[in-house]
Amino acid sequence: MGKKKLIQIILFLSLLLVTFVVFNTYYKKDETIRKSTKEIEANNPDIDQSDEGKNIIKDIKYTSNNTNGDFFEILADYGEPSKEITDLMFLTNVKANIFLKNKSDIKLTSDFANFNTKTFETTFINNVKILRDDETILGNELYLVFDQTEEKLKDKPNIDQNLIRISENVIIKKPGYILKADILEIDLITKNIKVYMNDKENRVQAKSKLN
Repeated sequence: MGKKKLIQIILFLSLLLVTFVVFNTYYKKDETIRKSTKEIEANNPDIDQSDEGKNIIKDIKYTSNNTNGDFFEILADYGEPSKEITDLMFLTNVKANIFLKNKSDIKLTSDFANFNTKTFETTFINNVKILRDDETILGNELYLVFDQTEEKLKDKPNIDQNLIRISENVIIKKPGYILKADILEIDLITKNIKVYMNDKENRVQAKSKLN
């Protein structure tokens, strides 16, 4: 065997050896890192694995007072700011509390909500529920506007104020009876409640039940 050929064989074997070492050192290490990352994510569900590009905020909470001395707070597991509309936040797993002066407190829950962080105008969506004393009110959508100051009303001067309006398949449950209607409104200043149908010819359905 010639000296030149021997050198070529040695170089070839050396190349194979270097390739083998690099593969085992870096590729396997990379695989280990990937596995470790997956294990960490699996064991820690709080890690945000949202779609890329989304700005998800966890544990949302906003509070406000109105001129009547009532207090409002809204909380959500997740919030995503709108990319198109300033001050609009899309909330998930929503809870809200209204602590009324000299009246029973009101608790609201829903799957989702569109919340304006400036005006506090909120639309609760899906599995909407109002809890107040022994009364439960259900519906598909709820519109809420807490107290609006002059500064907040600059953008929307005709907006409702201090109002809860629940609509779409409204069911009012209270010991002794059940009511079905299209719309229920609660005035947060006077505390008056109005229940009605969209079509004036239709009547609110009432059903008594034994305790």
